[in-house]
Amino acid sequence: MIEAMKIRFLIPALFLLFAAADLPAQTKVWTLDECIGRALGYNLQVRQAGLSVEISQVNQEQAMASRFPTLDASVRQNFSWTDKQNLAGNYEFTGSNGSSVSLNSGVTLFNGFRKQNSIRQTSLDYQRAVLDAESMRQDIALQVLDNYLQVLYAGELVTNSGNQLTSTGRQLQLAGERLNLRIISMADYLQVKAQESAEKLTLANAEKQLLLSRINLMQLLEIPVHDTFAIAVPDLSGTGLQLITDDAGVIYEKALEIRPEVKSATLKKRIAGYETAIAKGAMLPTLSLNAGVSTSYSSVAEGLKFASQLDHNFSPVAGLTLSVPIFQQKQLKSQVSLAMINARSAEISEQSTLNQLRKNIETARAAVVAAGKEFQASEEQYRAMTASYEVATERFNQGVISPVDYLFEKTNLINAESKLLQSRYNLIFSYKELEYYQGKPLTL
Repeated sequence: MIEAMKIRFLIPALFLLFAAADLPAQTKVWTLDECIGRALGYNLQVRQAGLSVEISQVNQEQAMASRFPTLDASVRQNFSWTDKQNLAGNYEFTGSNGSSVSLNSGVTLFNGFRKQNSIRQTSLDYQRAVLDAESMRQDIALQVLDNYLQVLYAGELVTNSGNQLTSTGRQLQLAGERLNLRIISMADYLQVKAQESAEKLTLANAEKQLLLSRINLMQLLEIPVHDTFAIAVPDLSGTGLQLITDDAGVIYEKALEIRPEVKSATLKKRIAGYETAIAKGAMLPTLSLNAGVSTSYSSVAEGLKFASQLDHNFSPVAGLTLSVPIFQQKQLKSQVSLAMINARSAEISEQSTLNQLRKNIETARAAVVAAGKEFQASEEQYRAMTASYEVATERFNQGVISPVDYLFEKTNLINAESKLLQSRYNLIFSYKELEYYQGKPLTL
């Protein structure tokens, strides 16, 4: 009896154990902040920009270290053999050895201020690299937001298409019952059947769009594509519906103060100015100070010990070197000309950056205004189509209207719902893009 009870309790326990083992692992749901953080940490463009910052930092440190003197030490040991005639008049092959040690230092006293300008240039170049990296990070974050919204939009599109197909399936079942009762004709029934087939195709296209949107987002996050990838669905009921009070000019003035690409373009112009100064400095004389000490030992001097020779051969030296460029095959003049051309190019590039920012803000604000109007119109149309469809559904169920008239109302509702959904997400992204240019965080 006891053994039977043990078996009775053991079997359900084993069943629960195996059932728990078969449960899939809990799927991670990615929020927008997590997606942005993942992209900024693994995106190759962002990582490459980070390496550019490190390179600029190394160049800056090297330029600052060039102010200090150089110091070199060398030690030499040599051996030699030669035939020598001894006192008896015979030749014998004898060897000798020698040692030498030296310590030399040099410093540039003046080189046309090239070192000072190089330090300033590399310092600005490091700041520029940091700003370029930040600009890249912000661009990637905006791309993540765009792809995230695309997945949300495609997901809602699939849900709406599925609901419409379910509704049409019920209407097809009702139409079949009426066909059997000879209330409607076969042509009317086939109209409903054709509508169901069309909505199946619409659902398949929506699922395809969702799949591609998920793949695009995963690839942007550098995540291998898999079927369990899921994102959080935030409450977007009030997102992107705020009124825009500032005009494009006000937003542009704010953006000039905070946008990293603007600051980077300004620094590039200043860097080009230092490049010109460095090129001009190469045409001026260079004054260097050199100093060193050396000593040596040779086994040939048999009467002097090692320490004594080092003491007697100790030789300090110091001197100044003045180098004046006289004729360099126009290399120096060409470098100055090229540097001045690069400086003018940097000015044009800065203005181009400012113009592009202004155009982007003007376009983004116009897109927000247009998307807001489109959303309001789509919302009104959707409410009207919903009311009309509800009346048509009731009349169709009562047999007052034909399937053709009913499907006409249903198609209008589907189109209105699709336009409303698309205009809503267009408005959200347009508004977030405008916030992006104002330096506001990208959130939903």
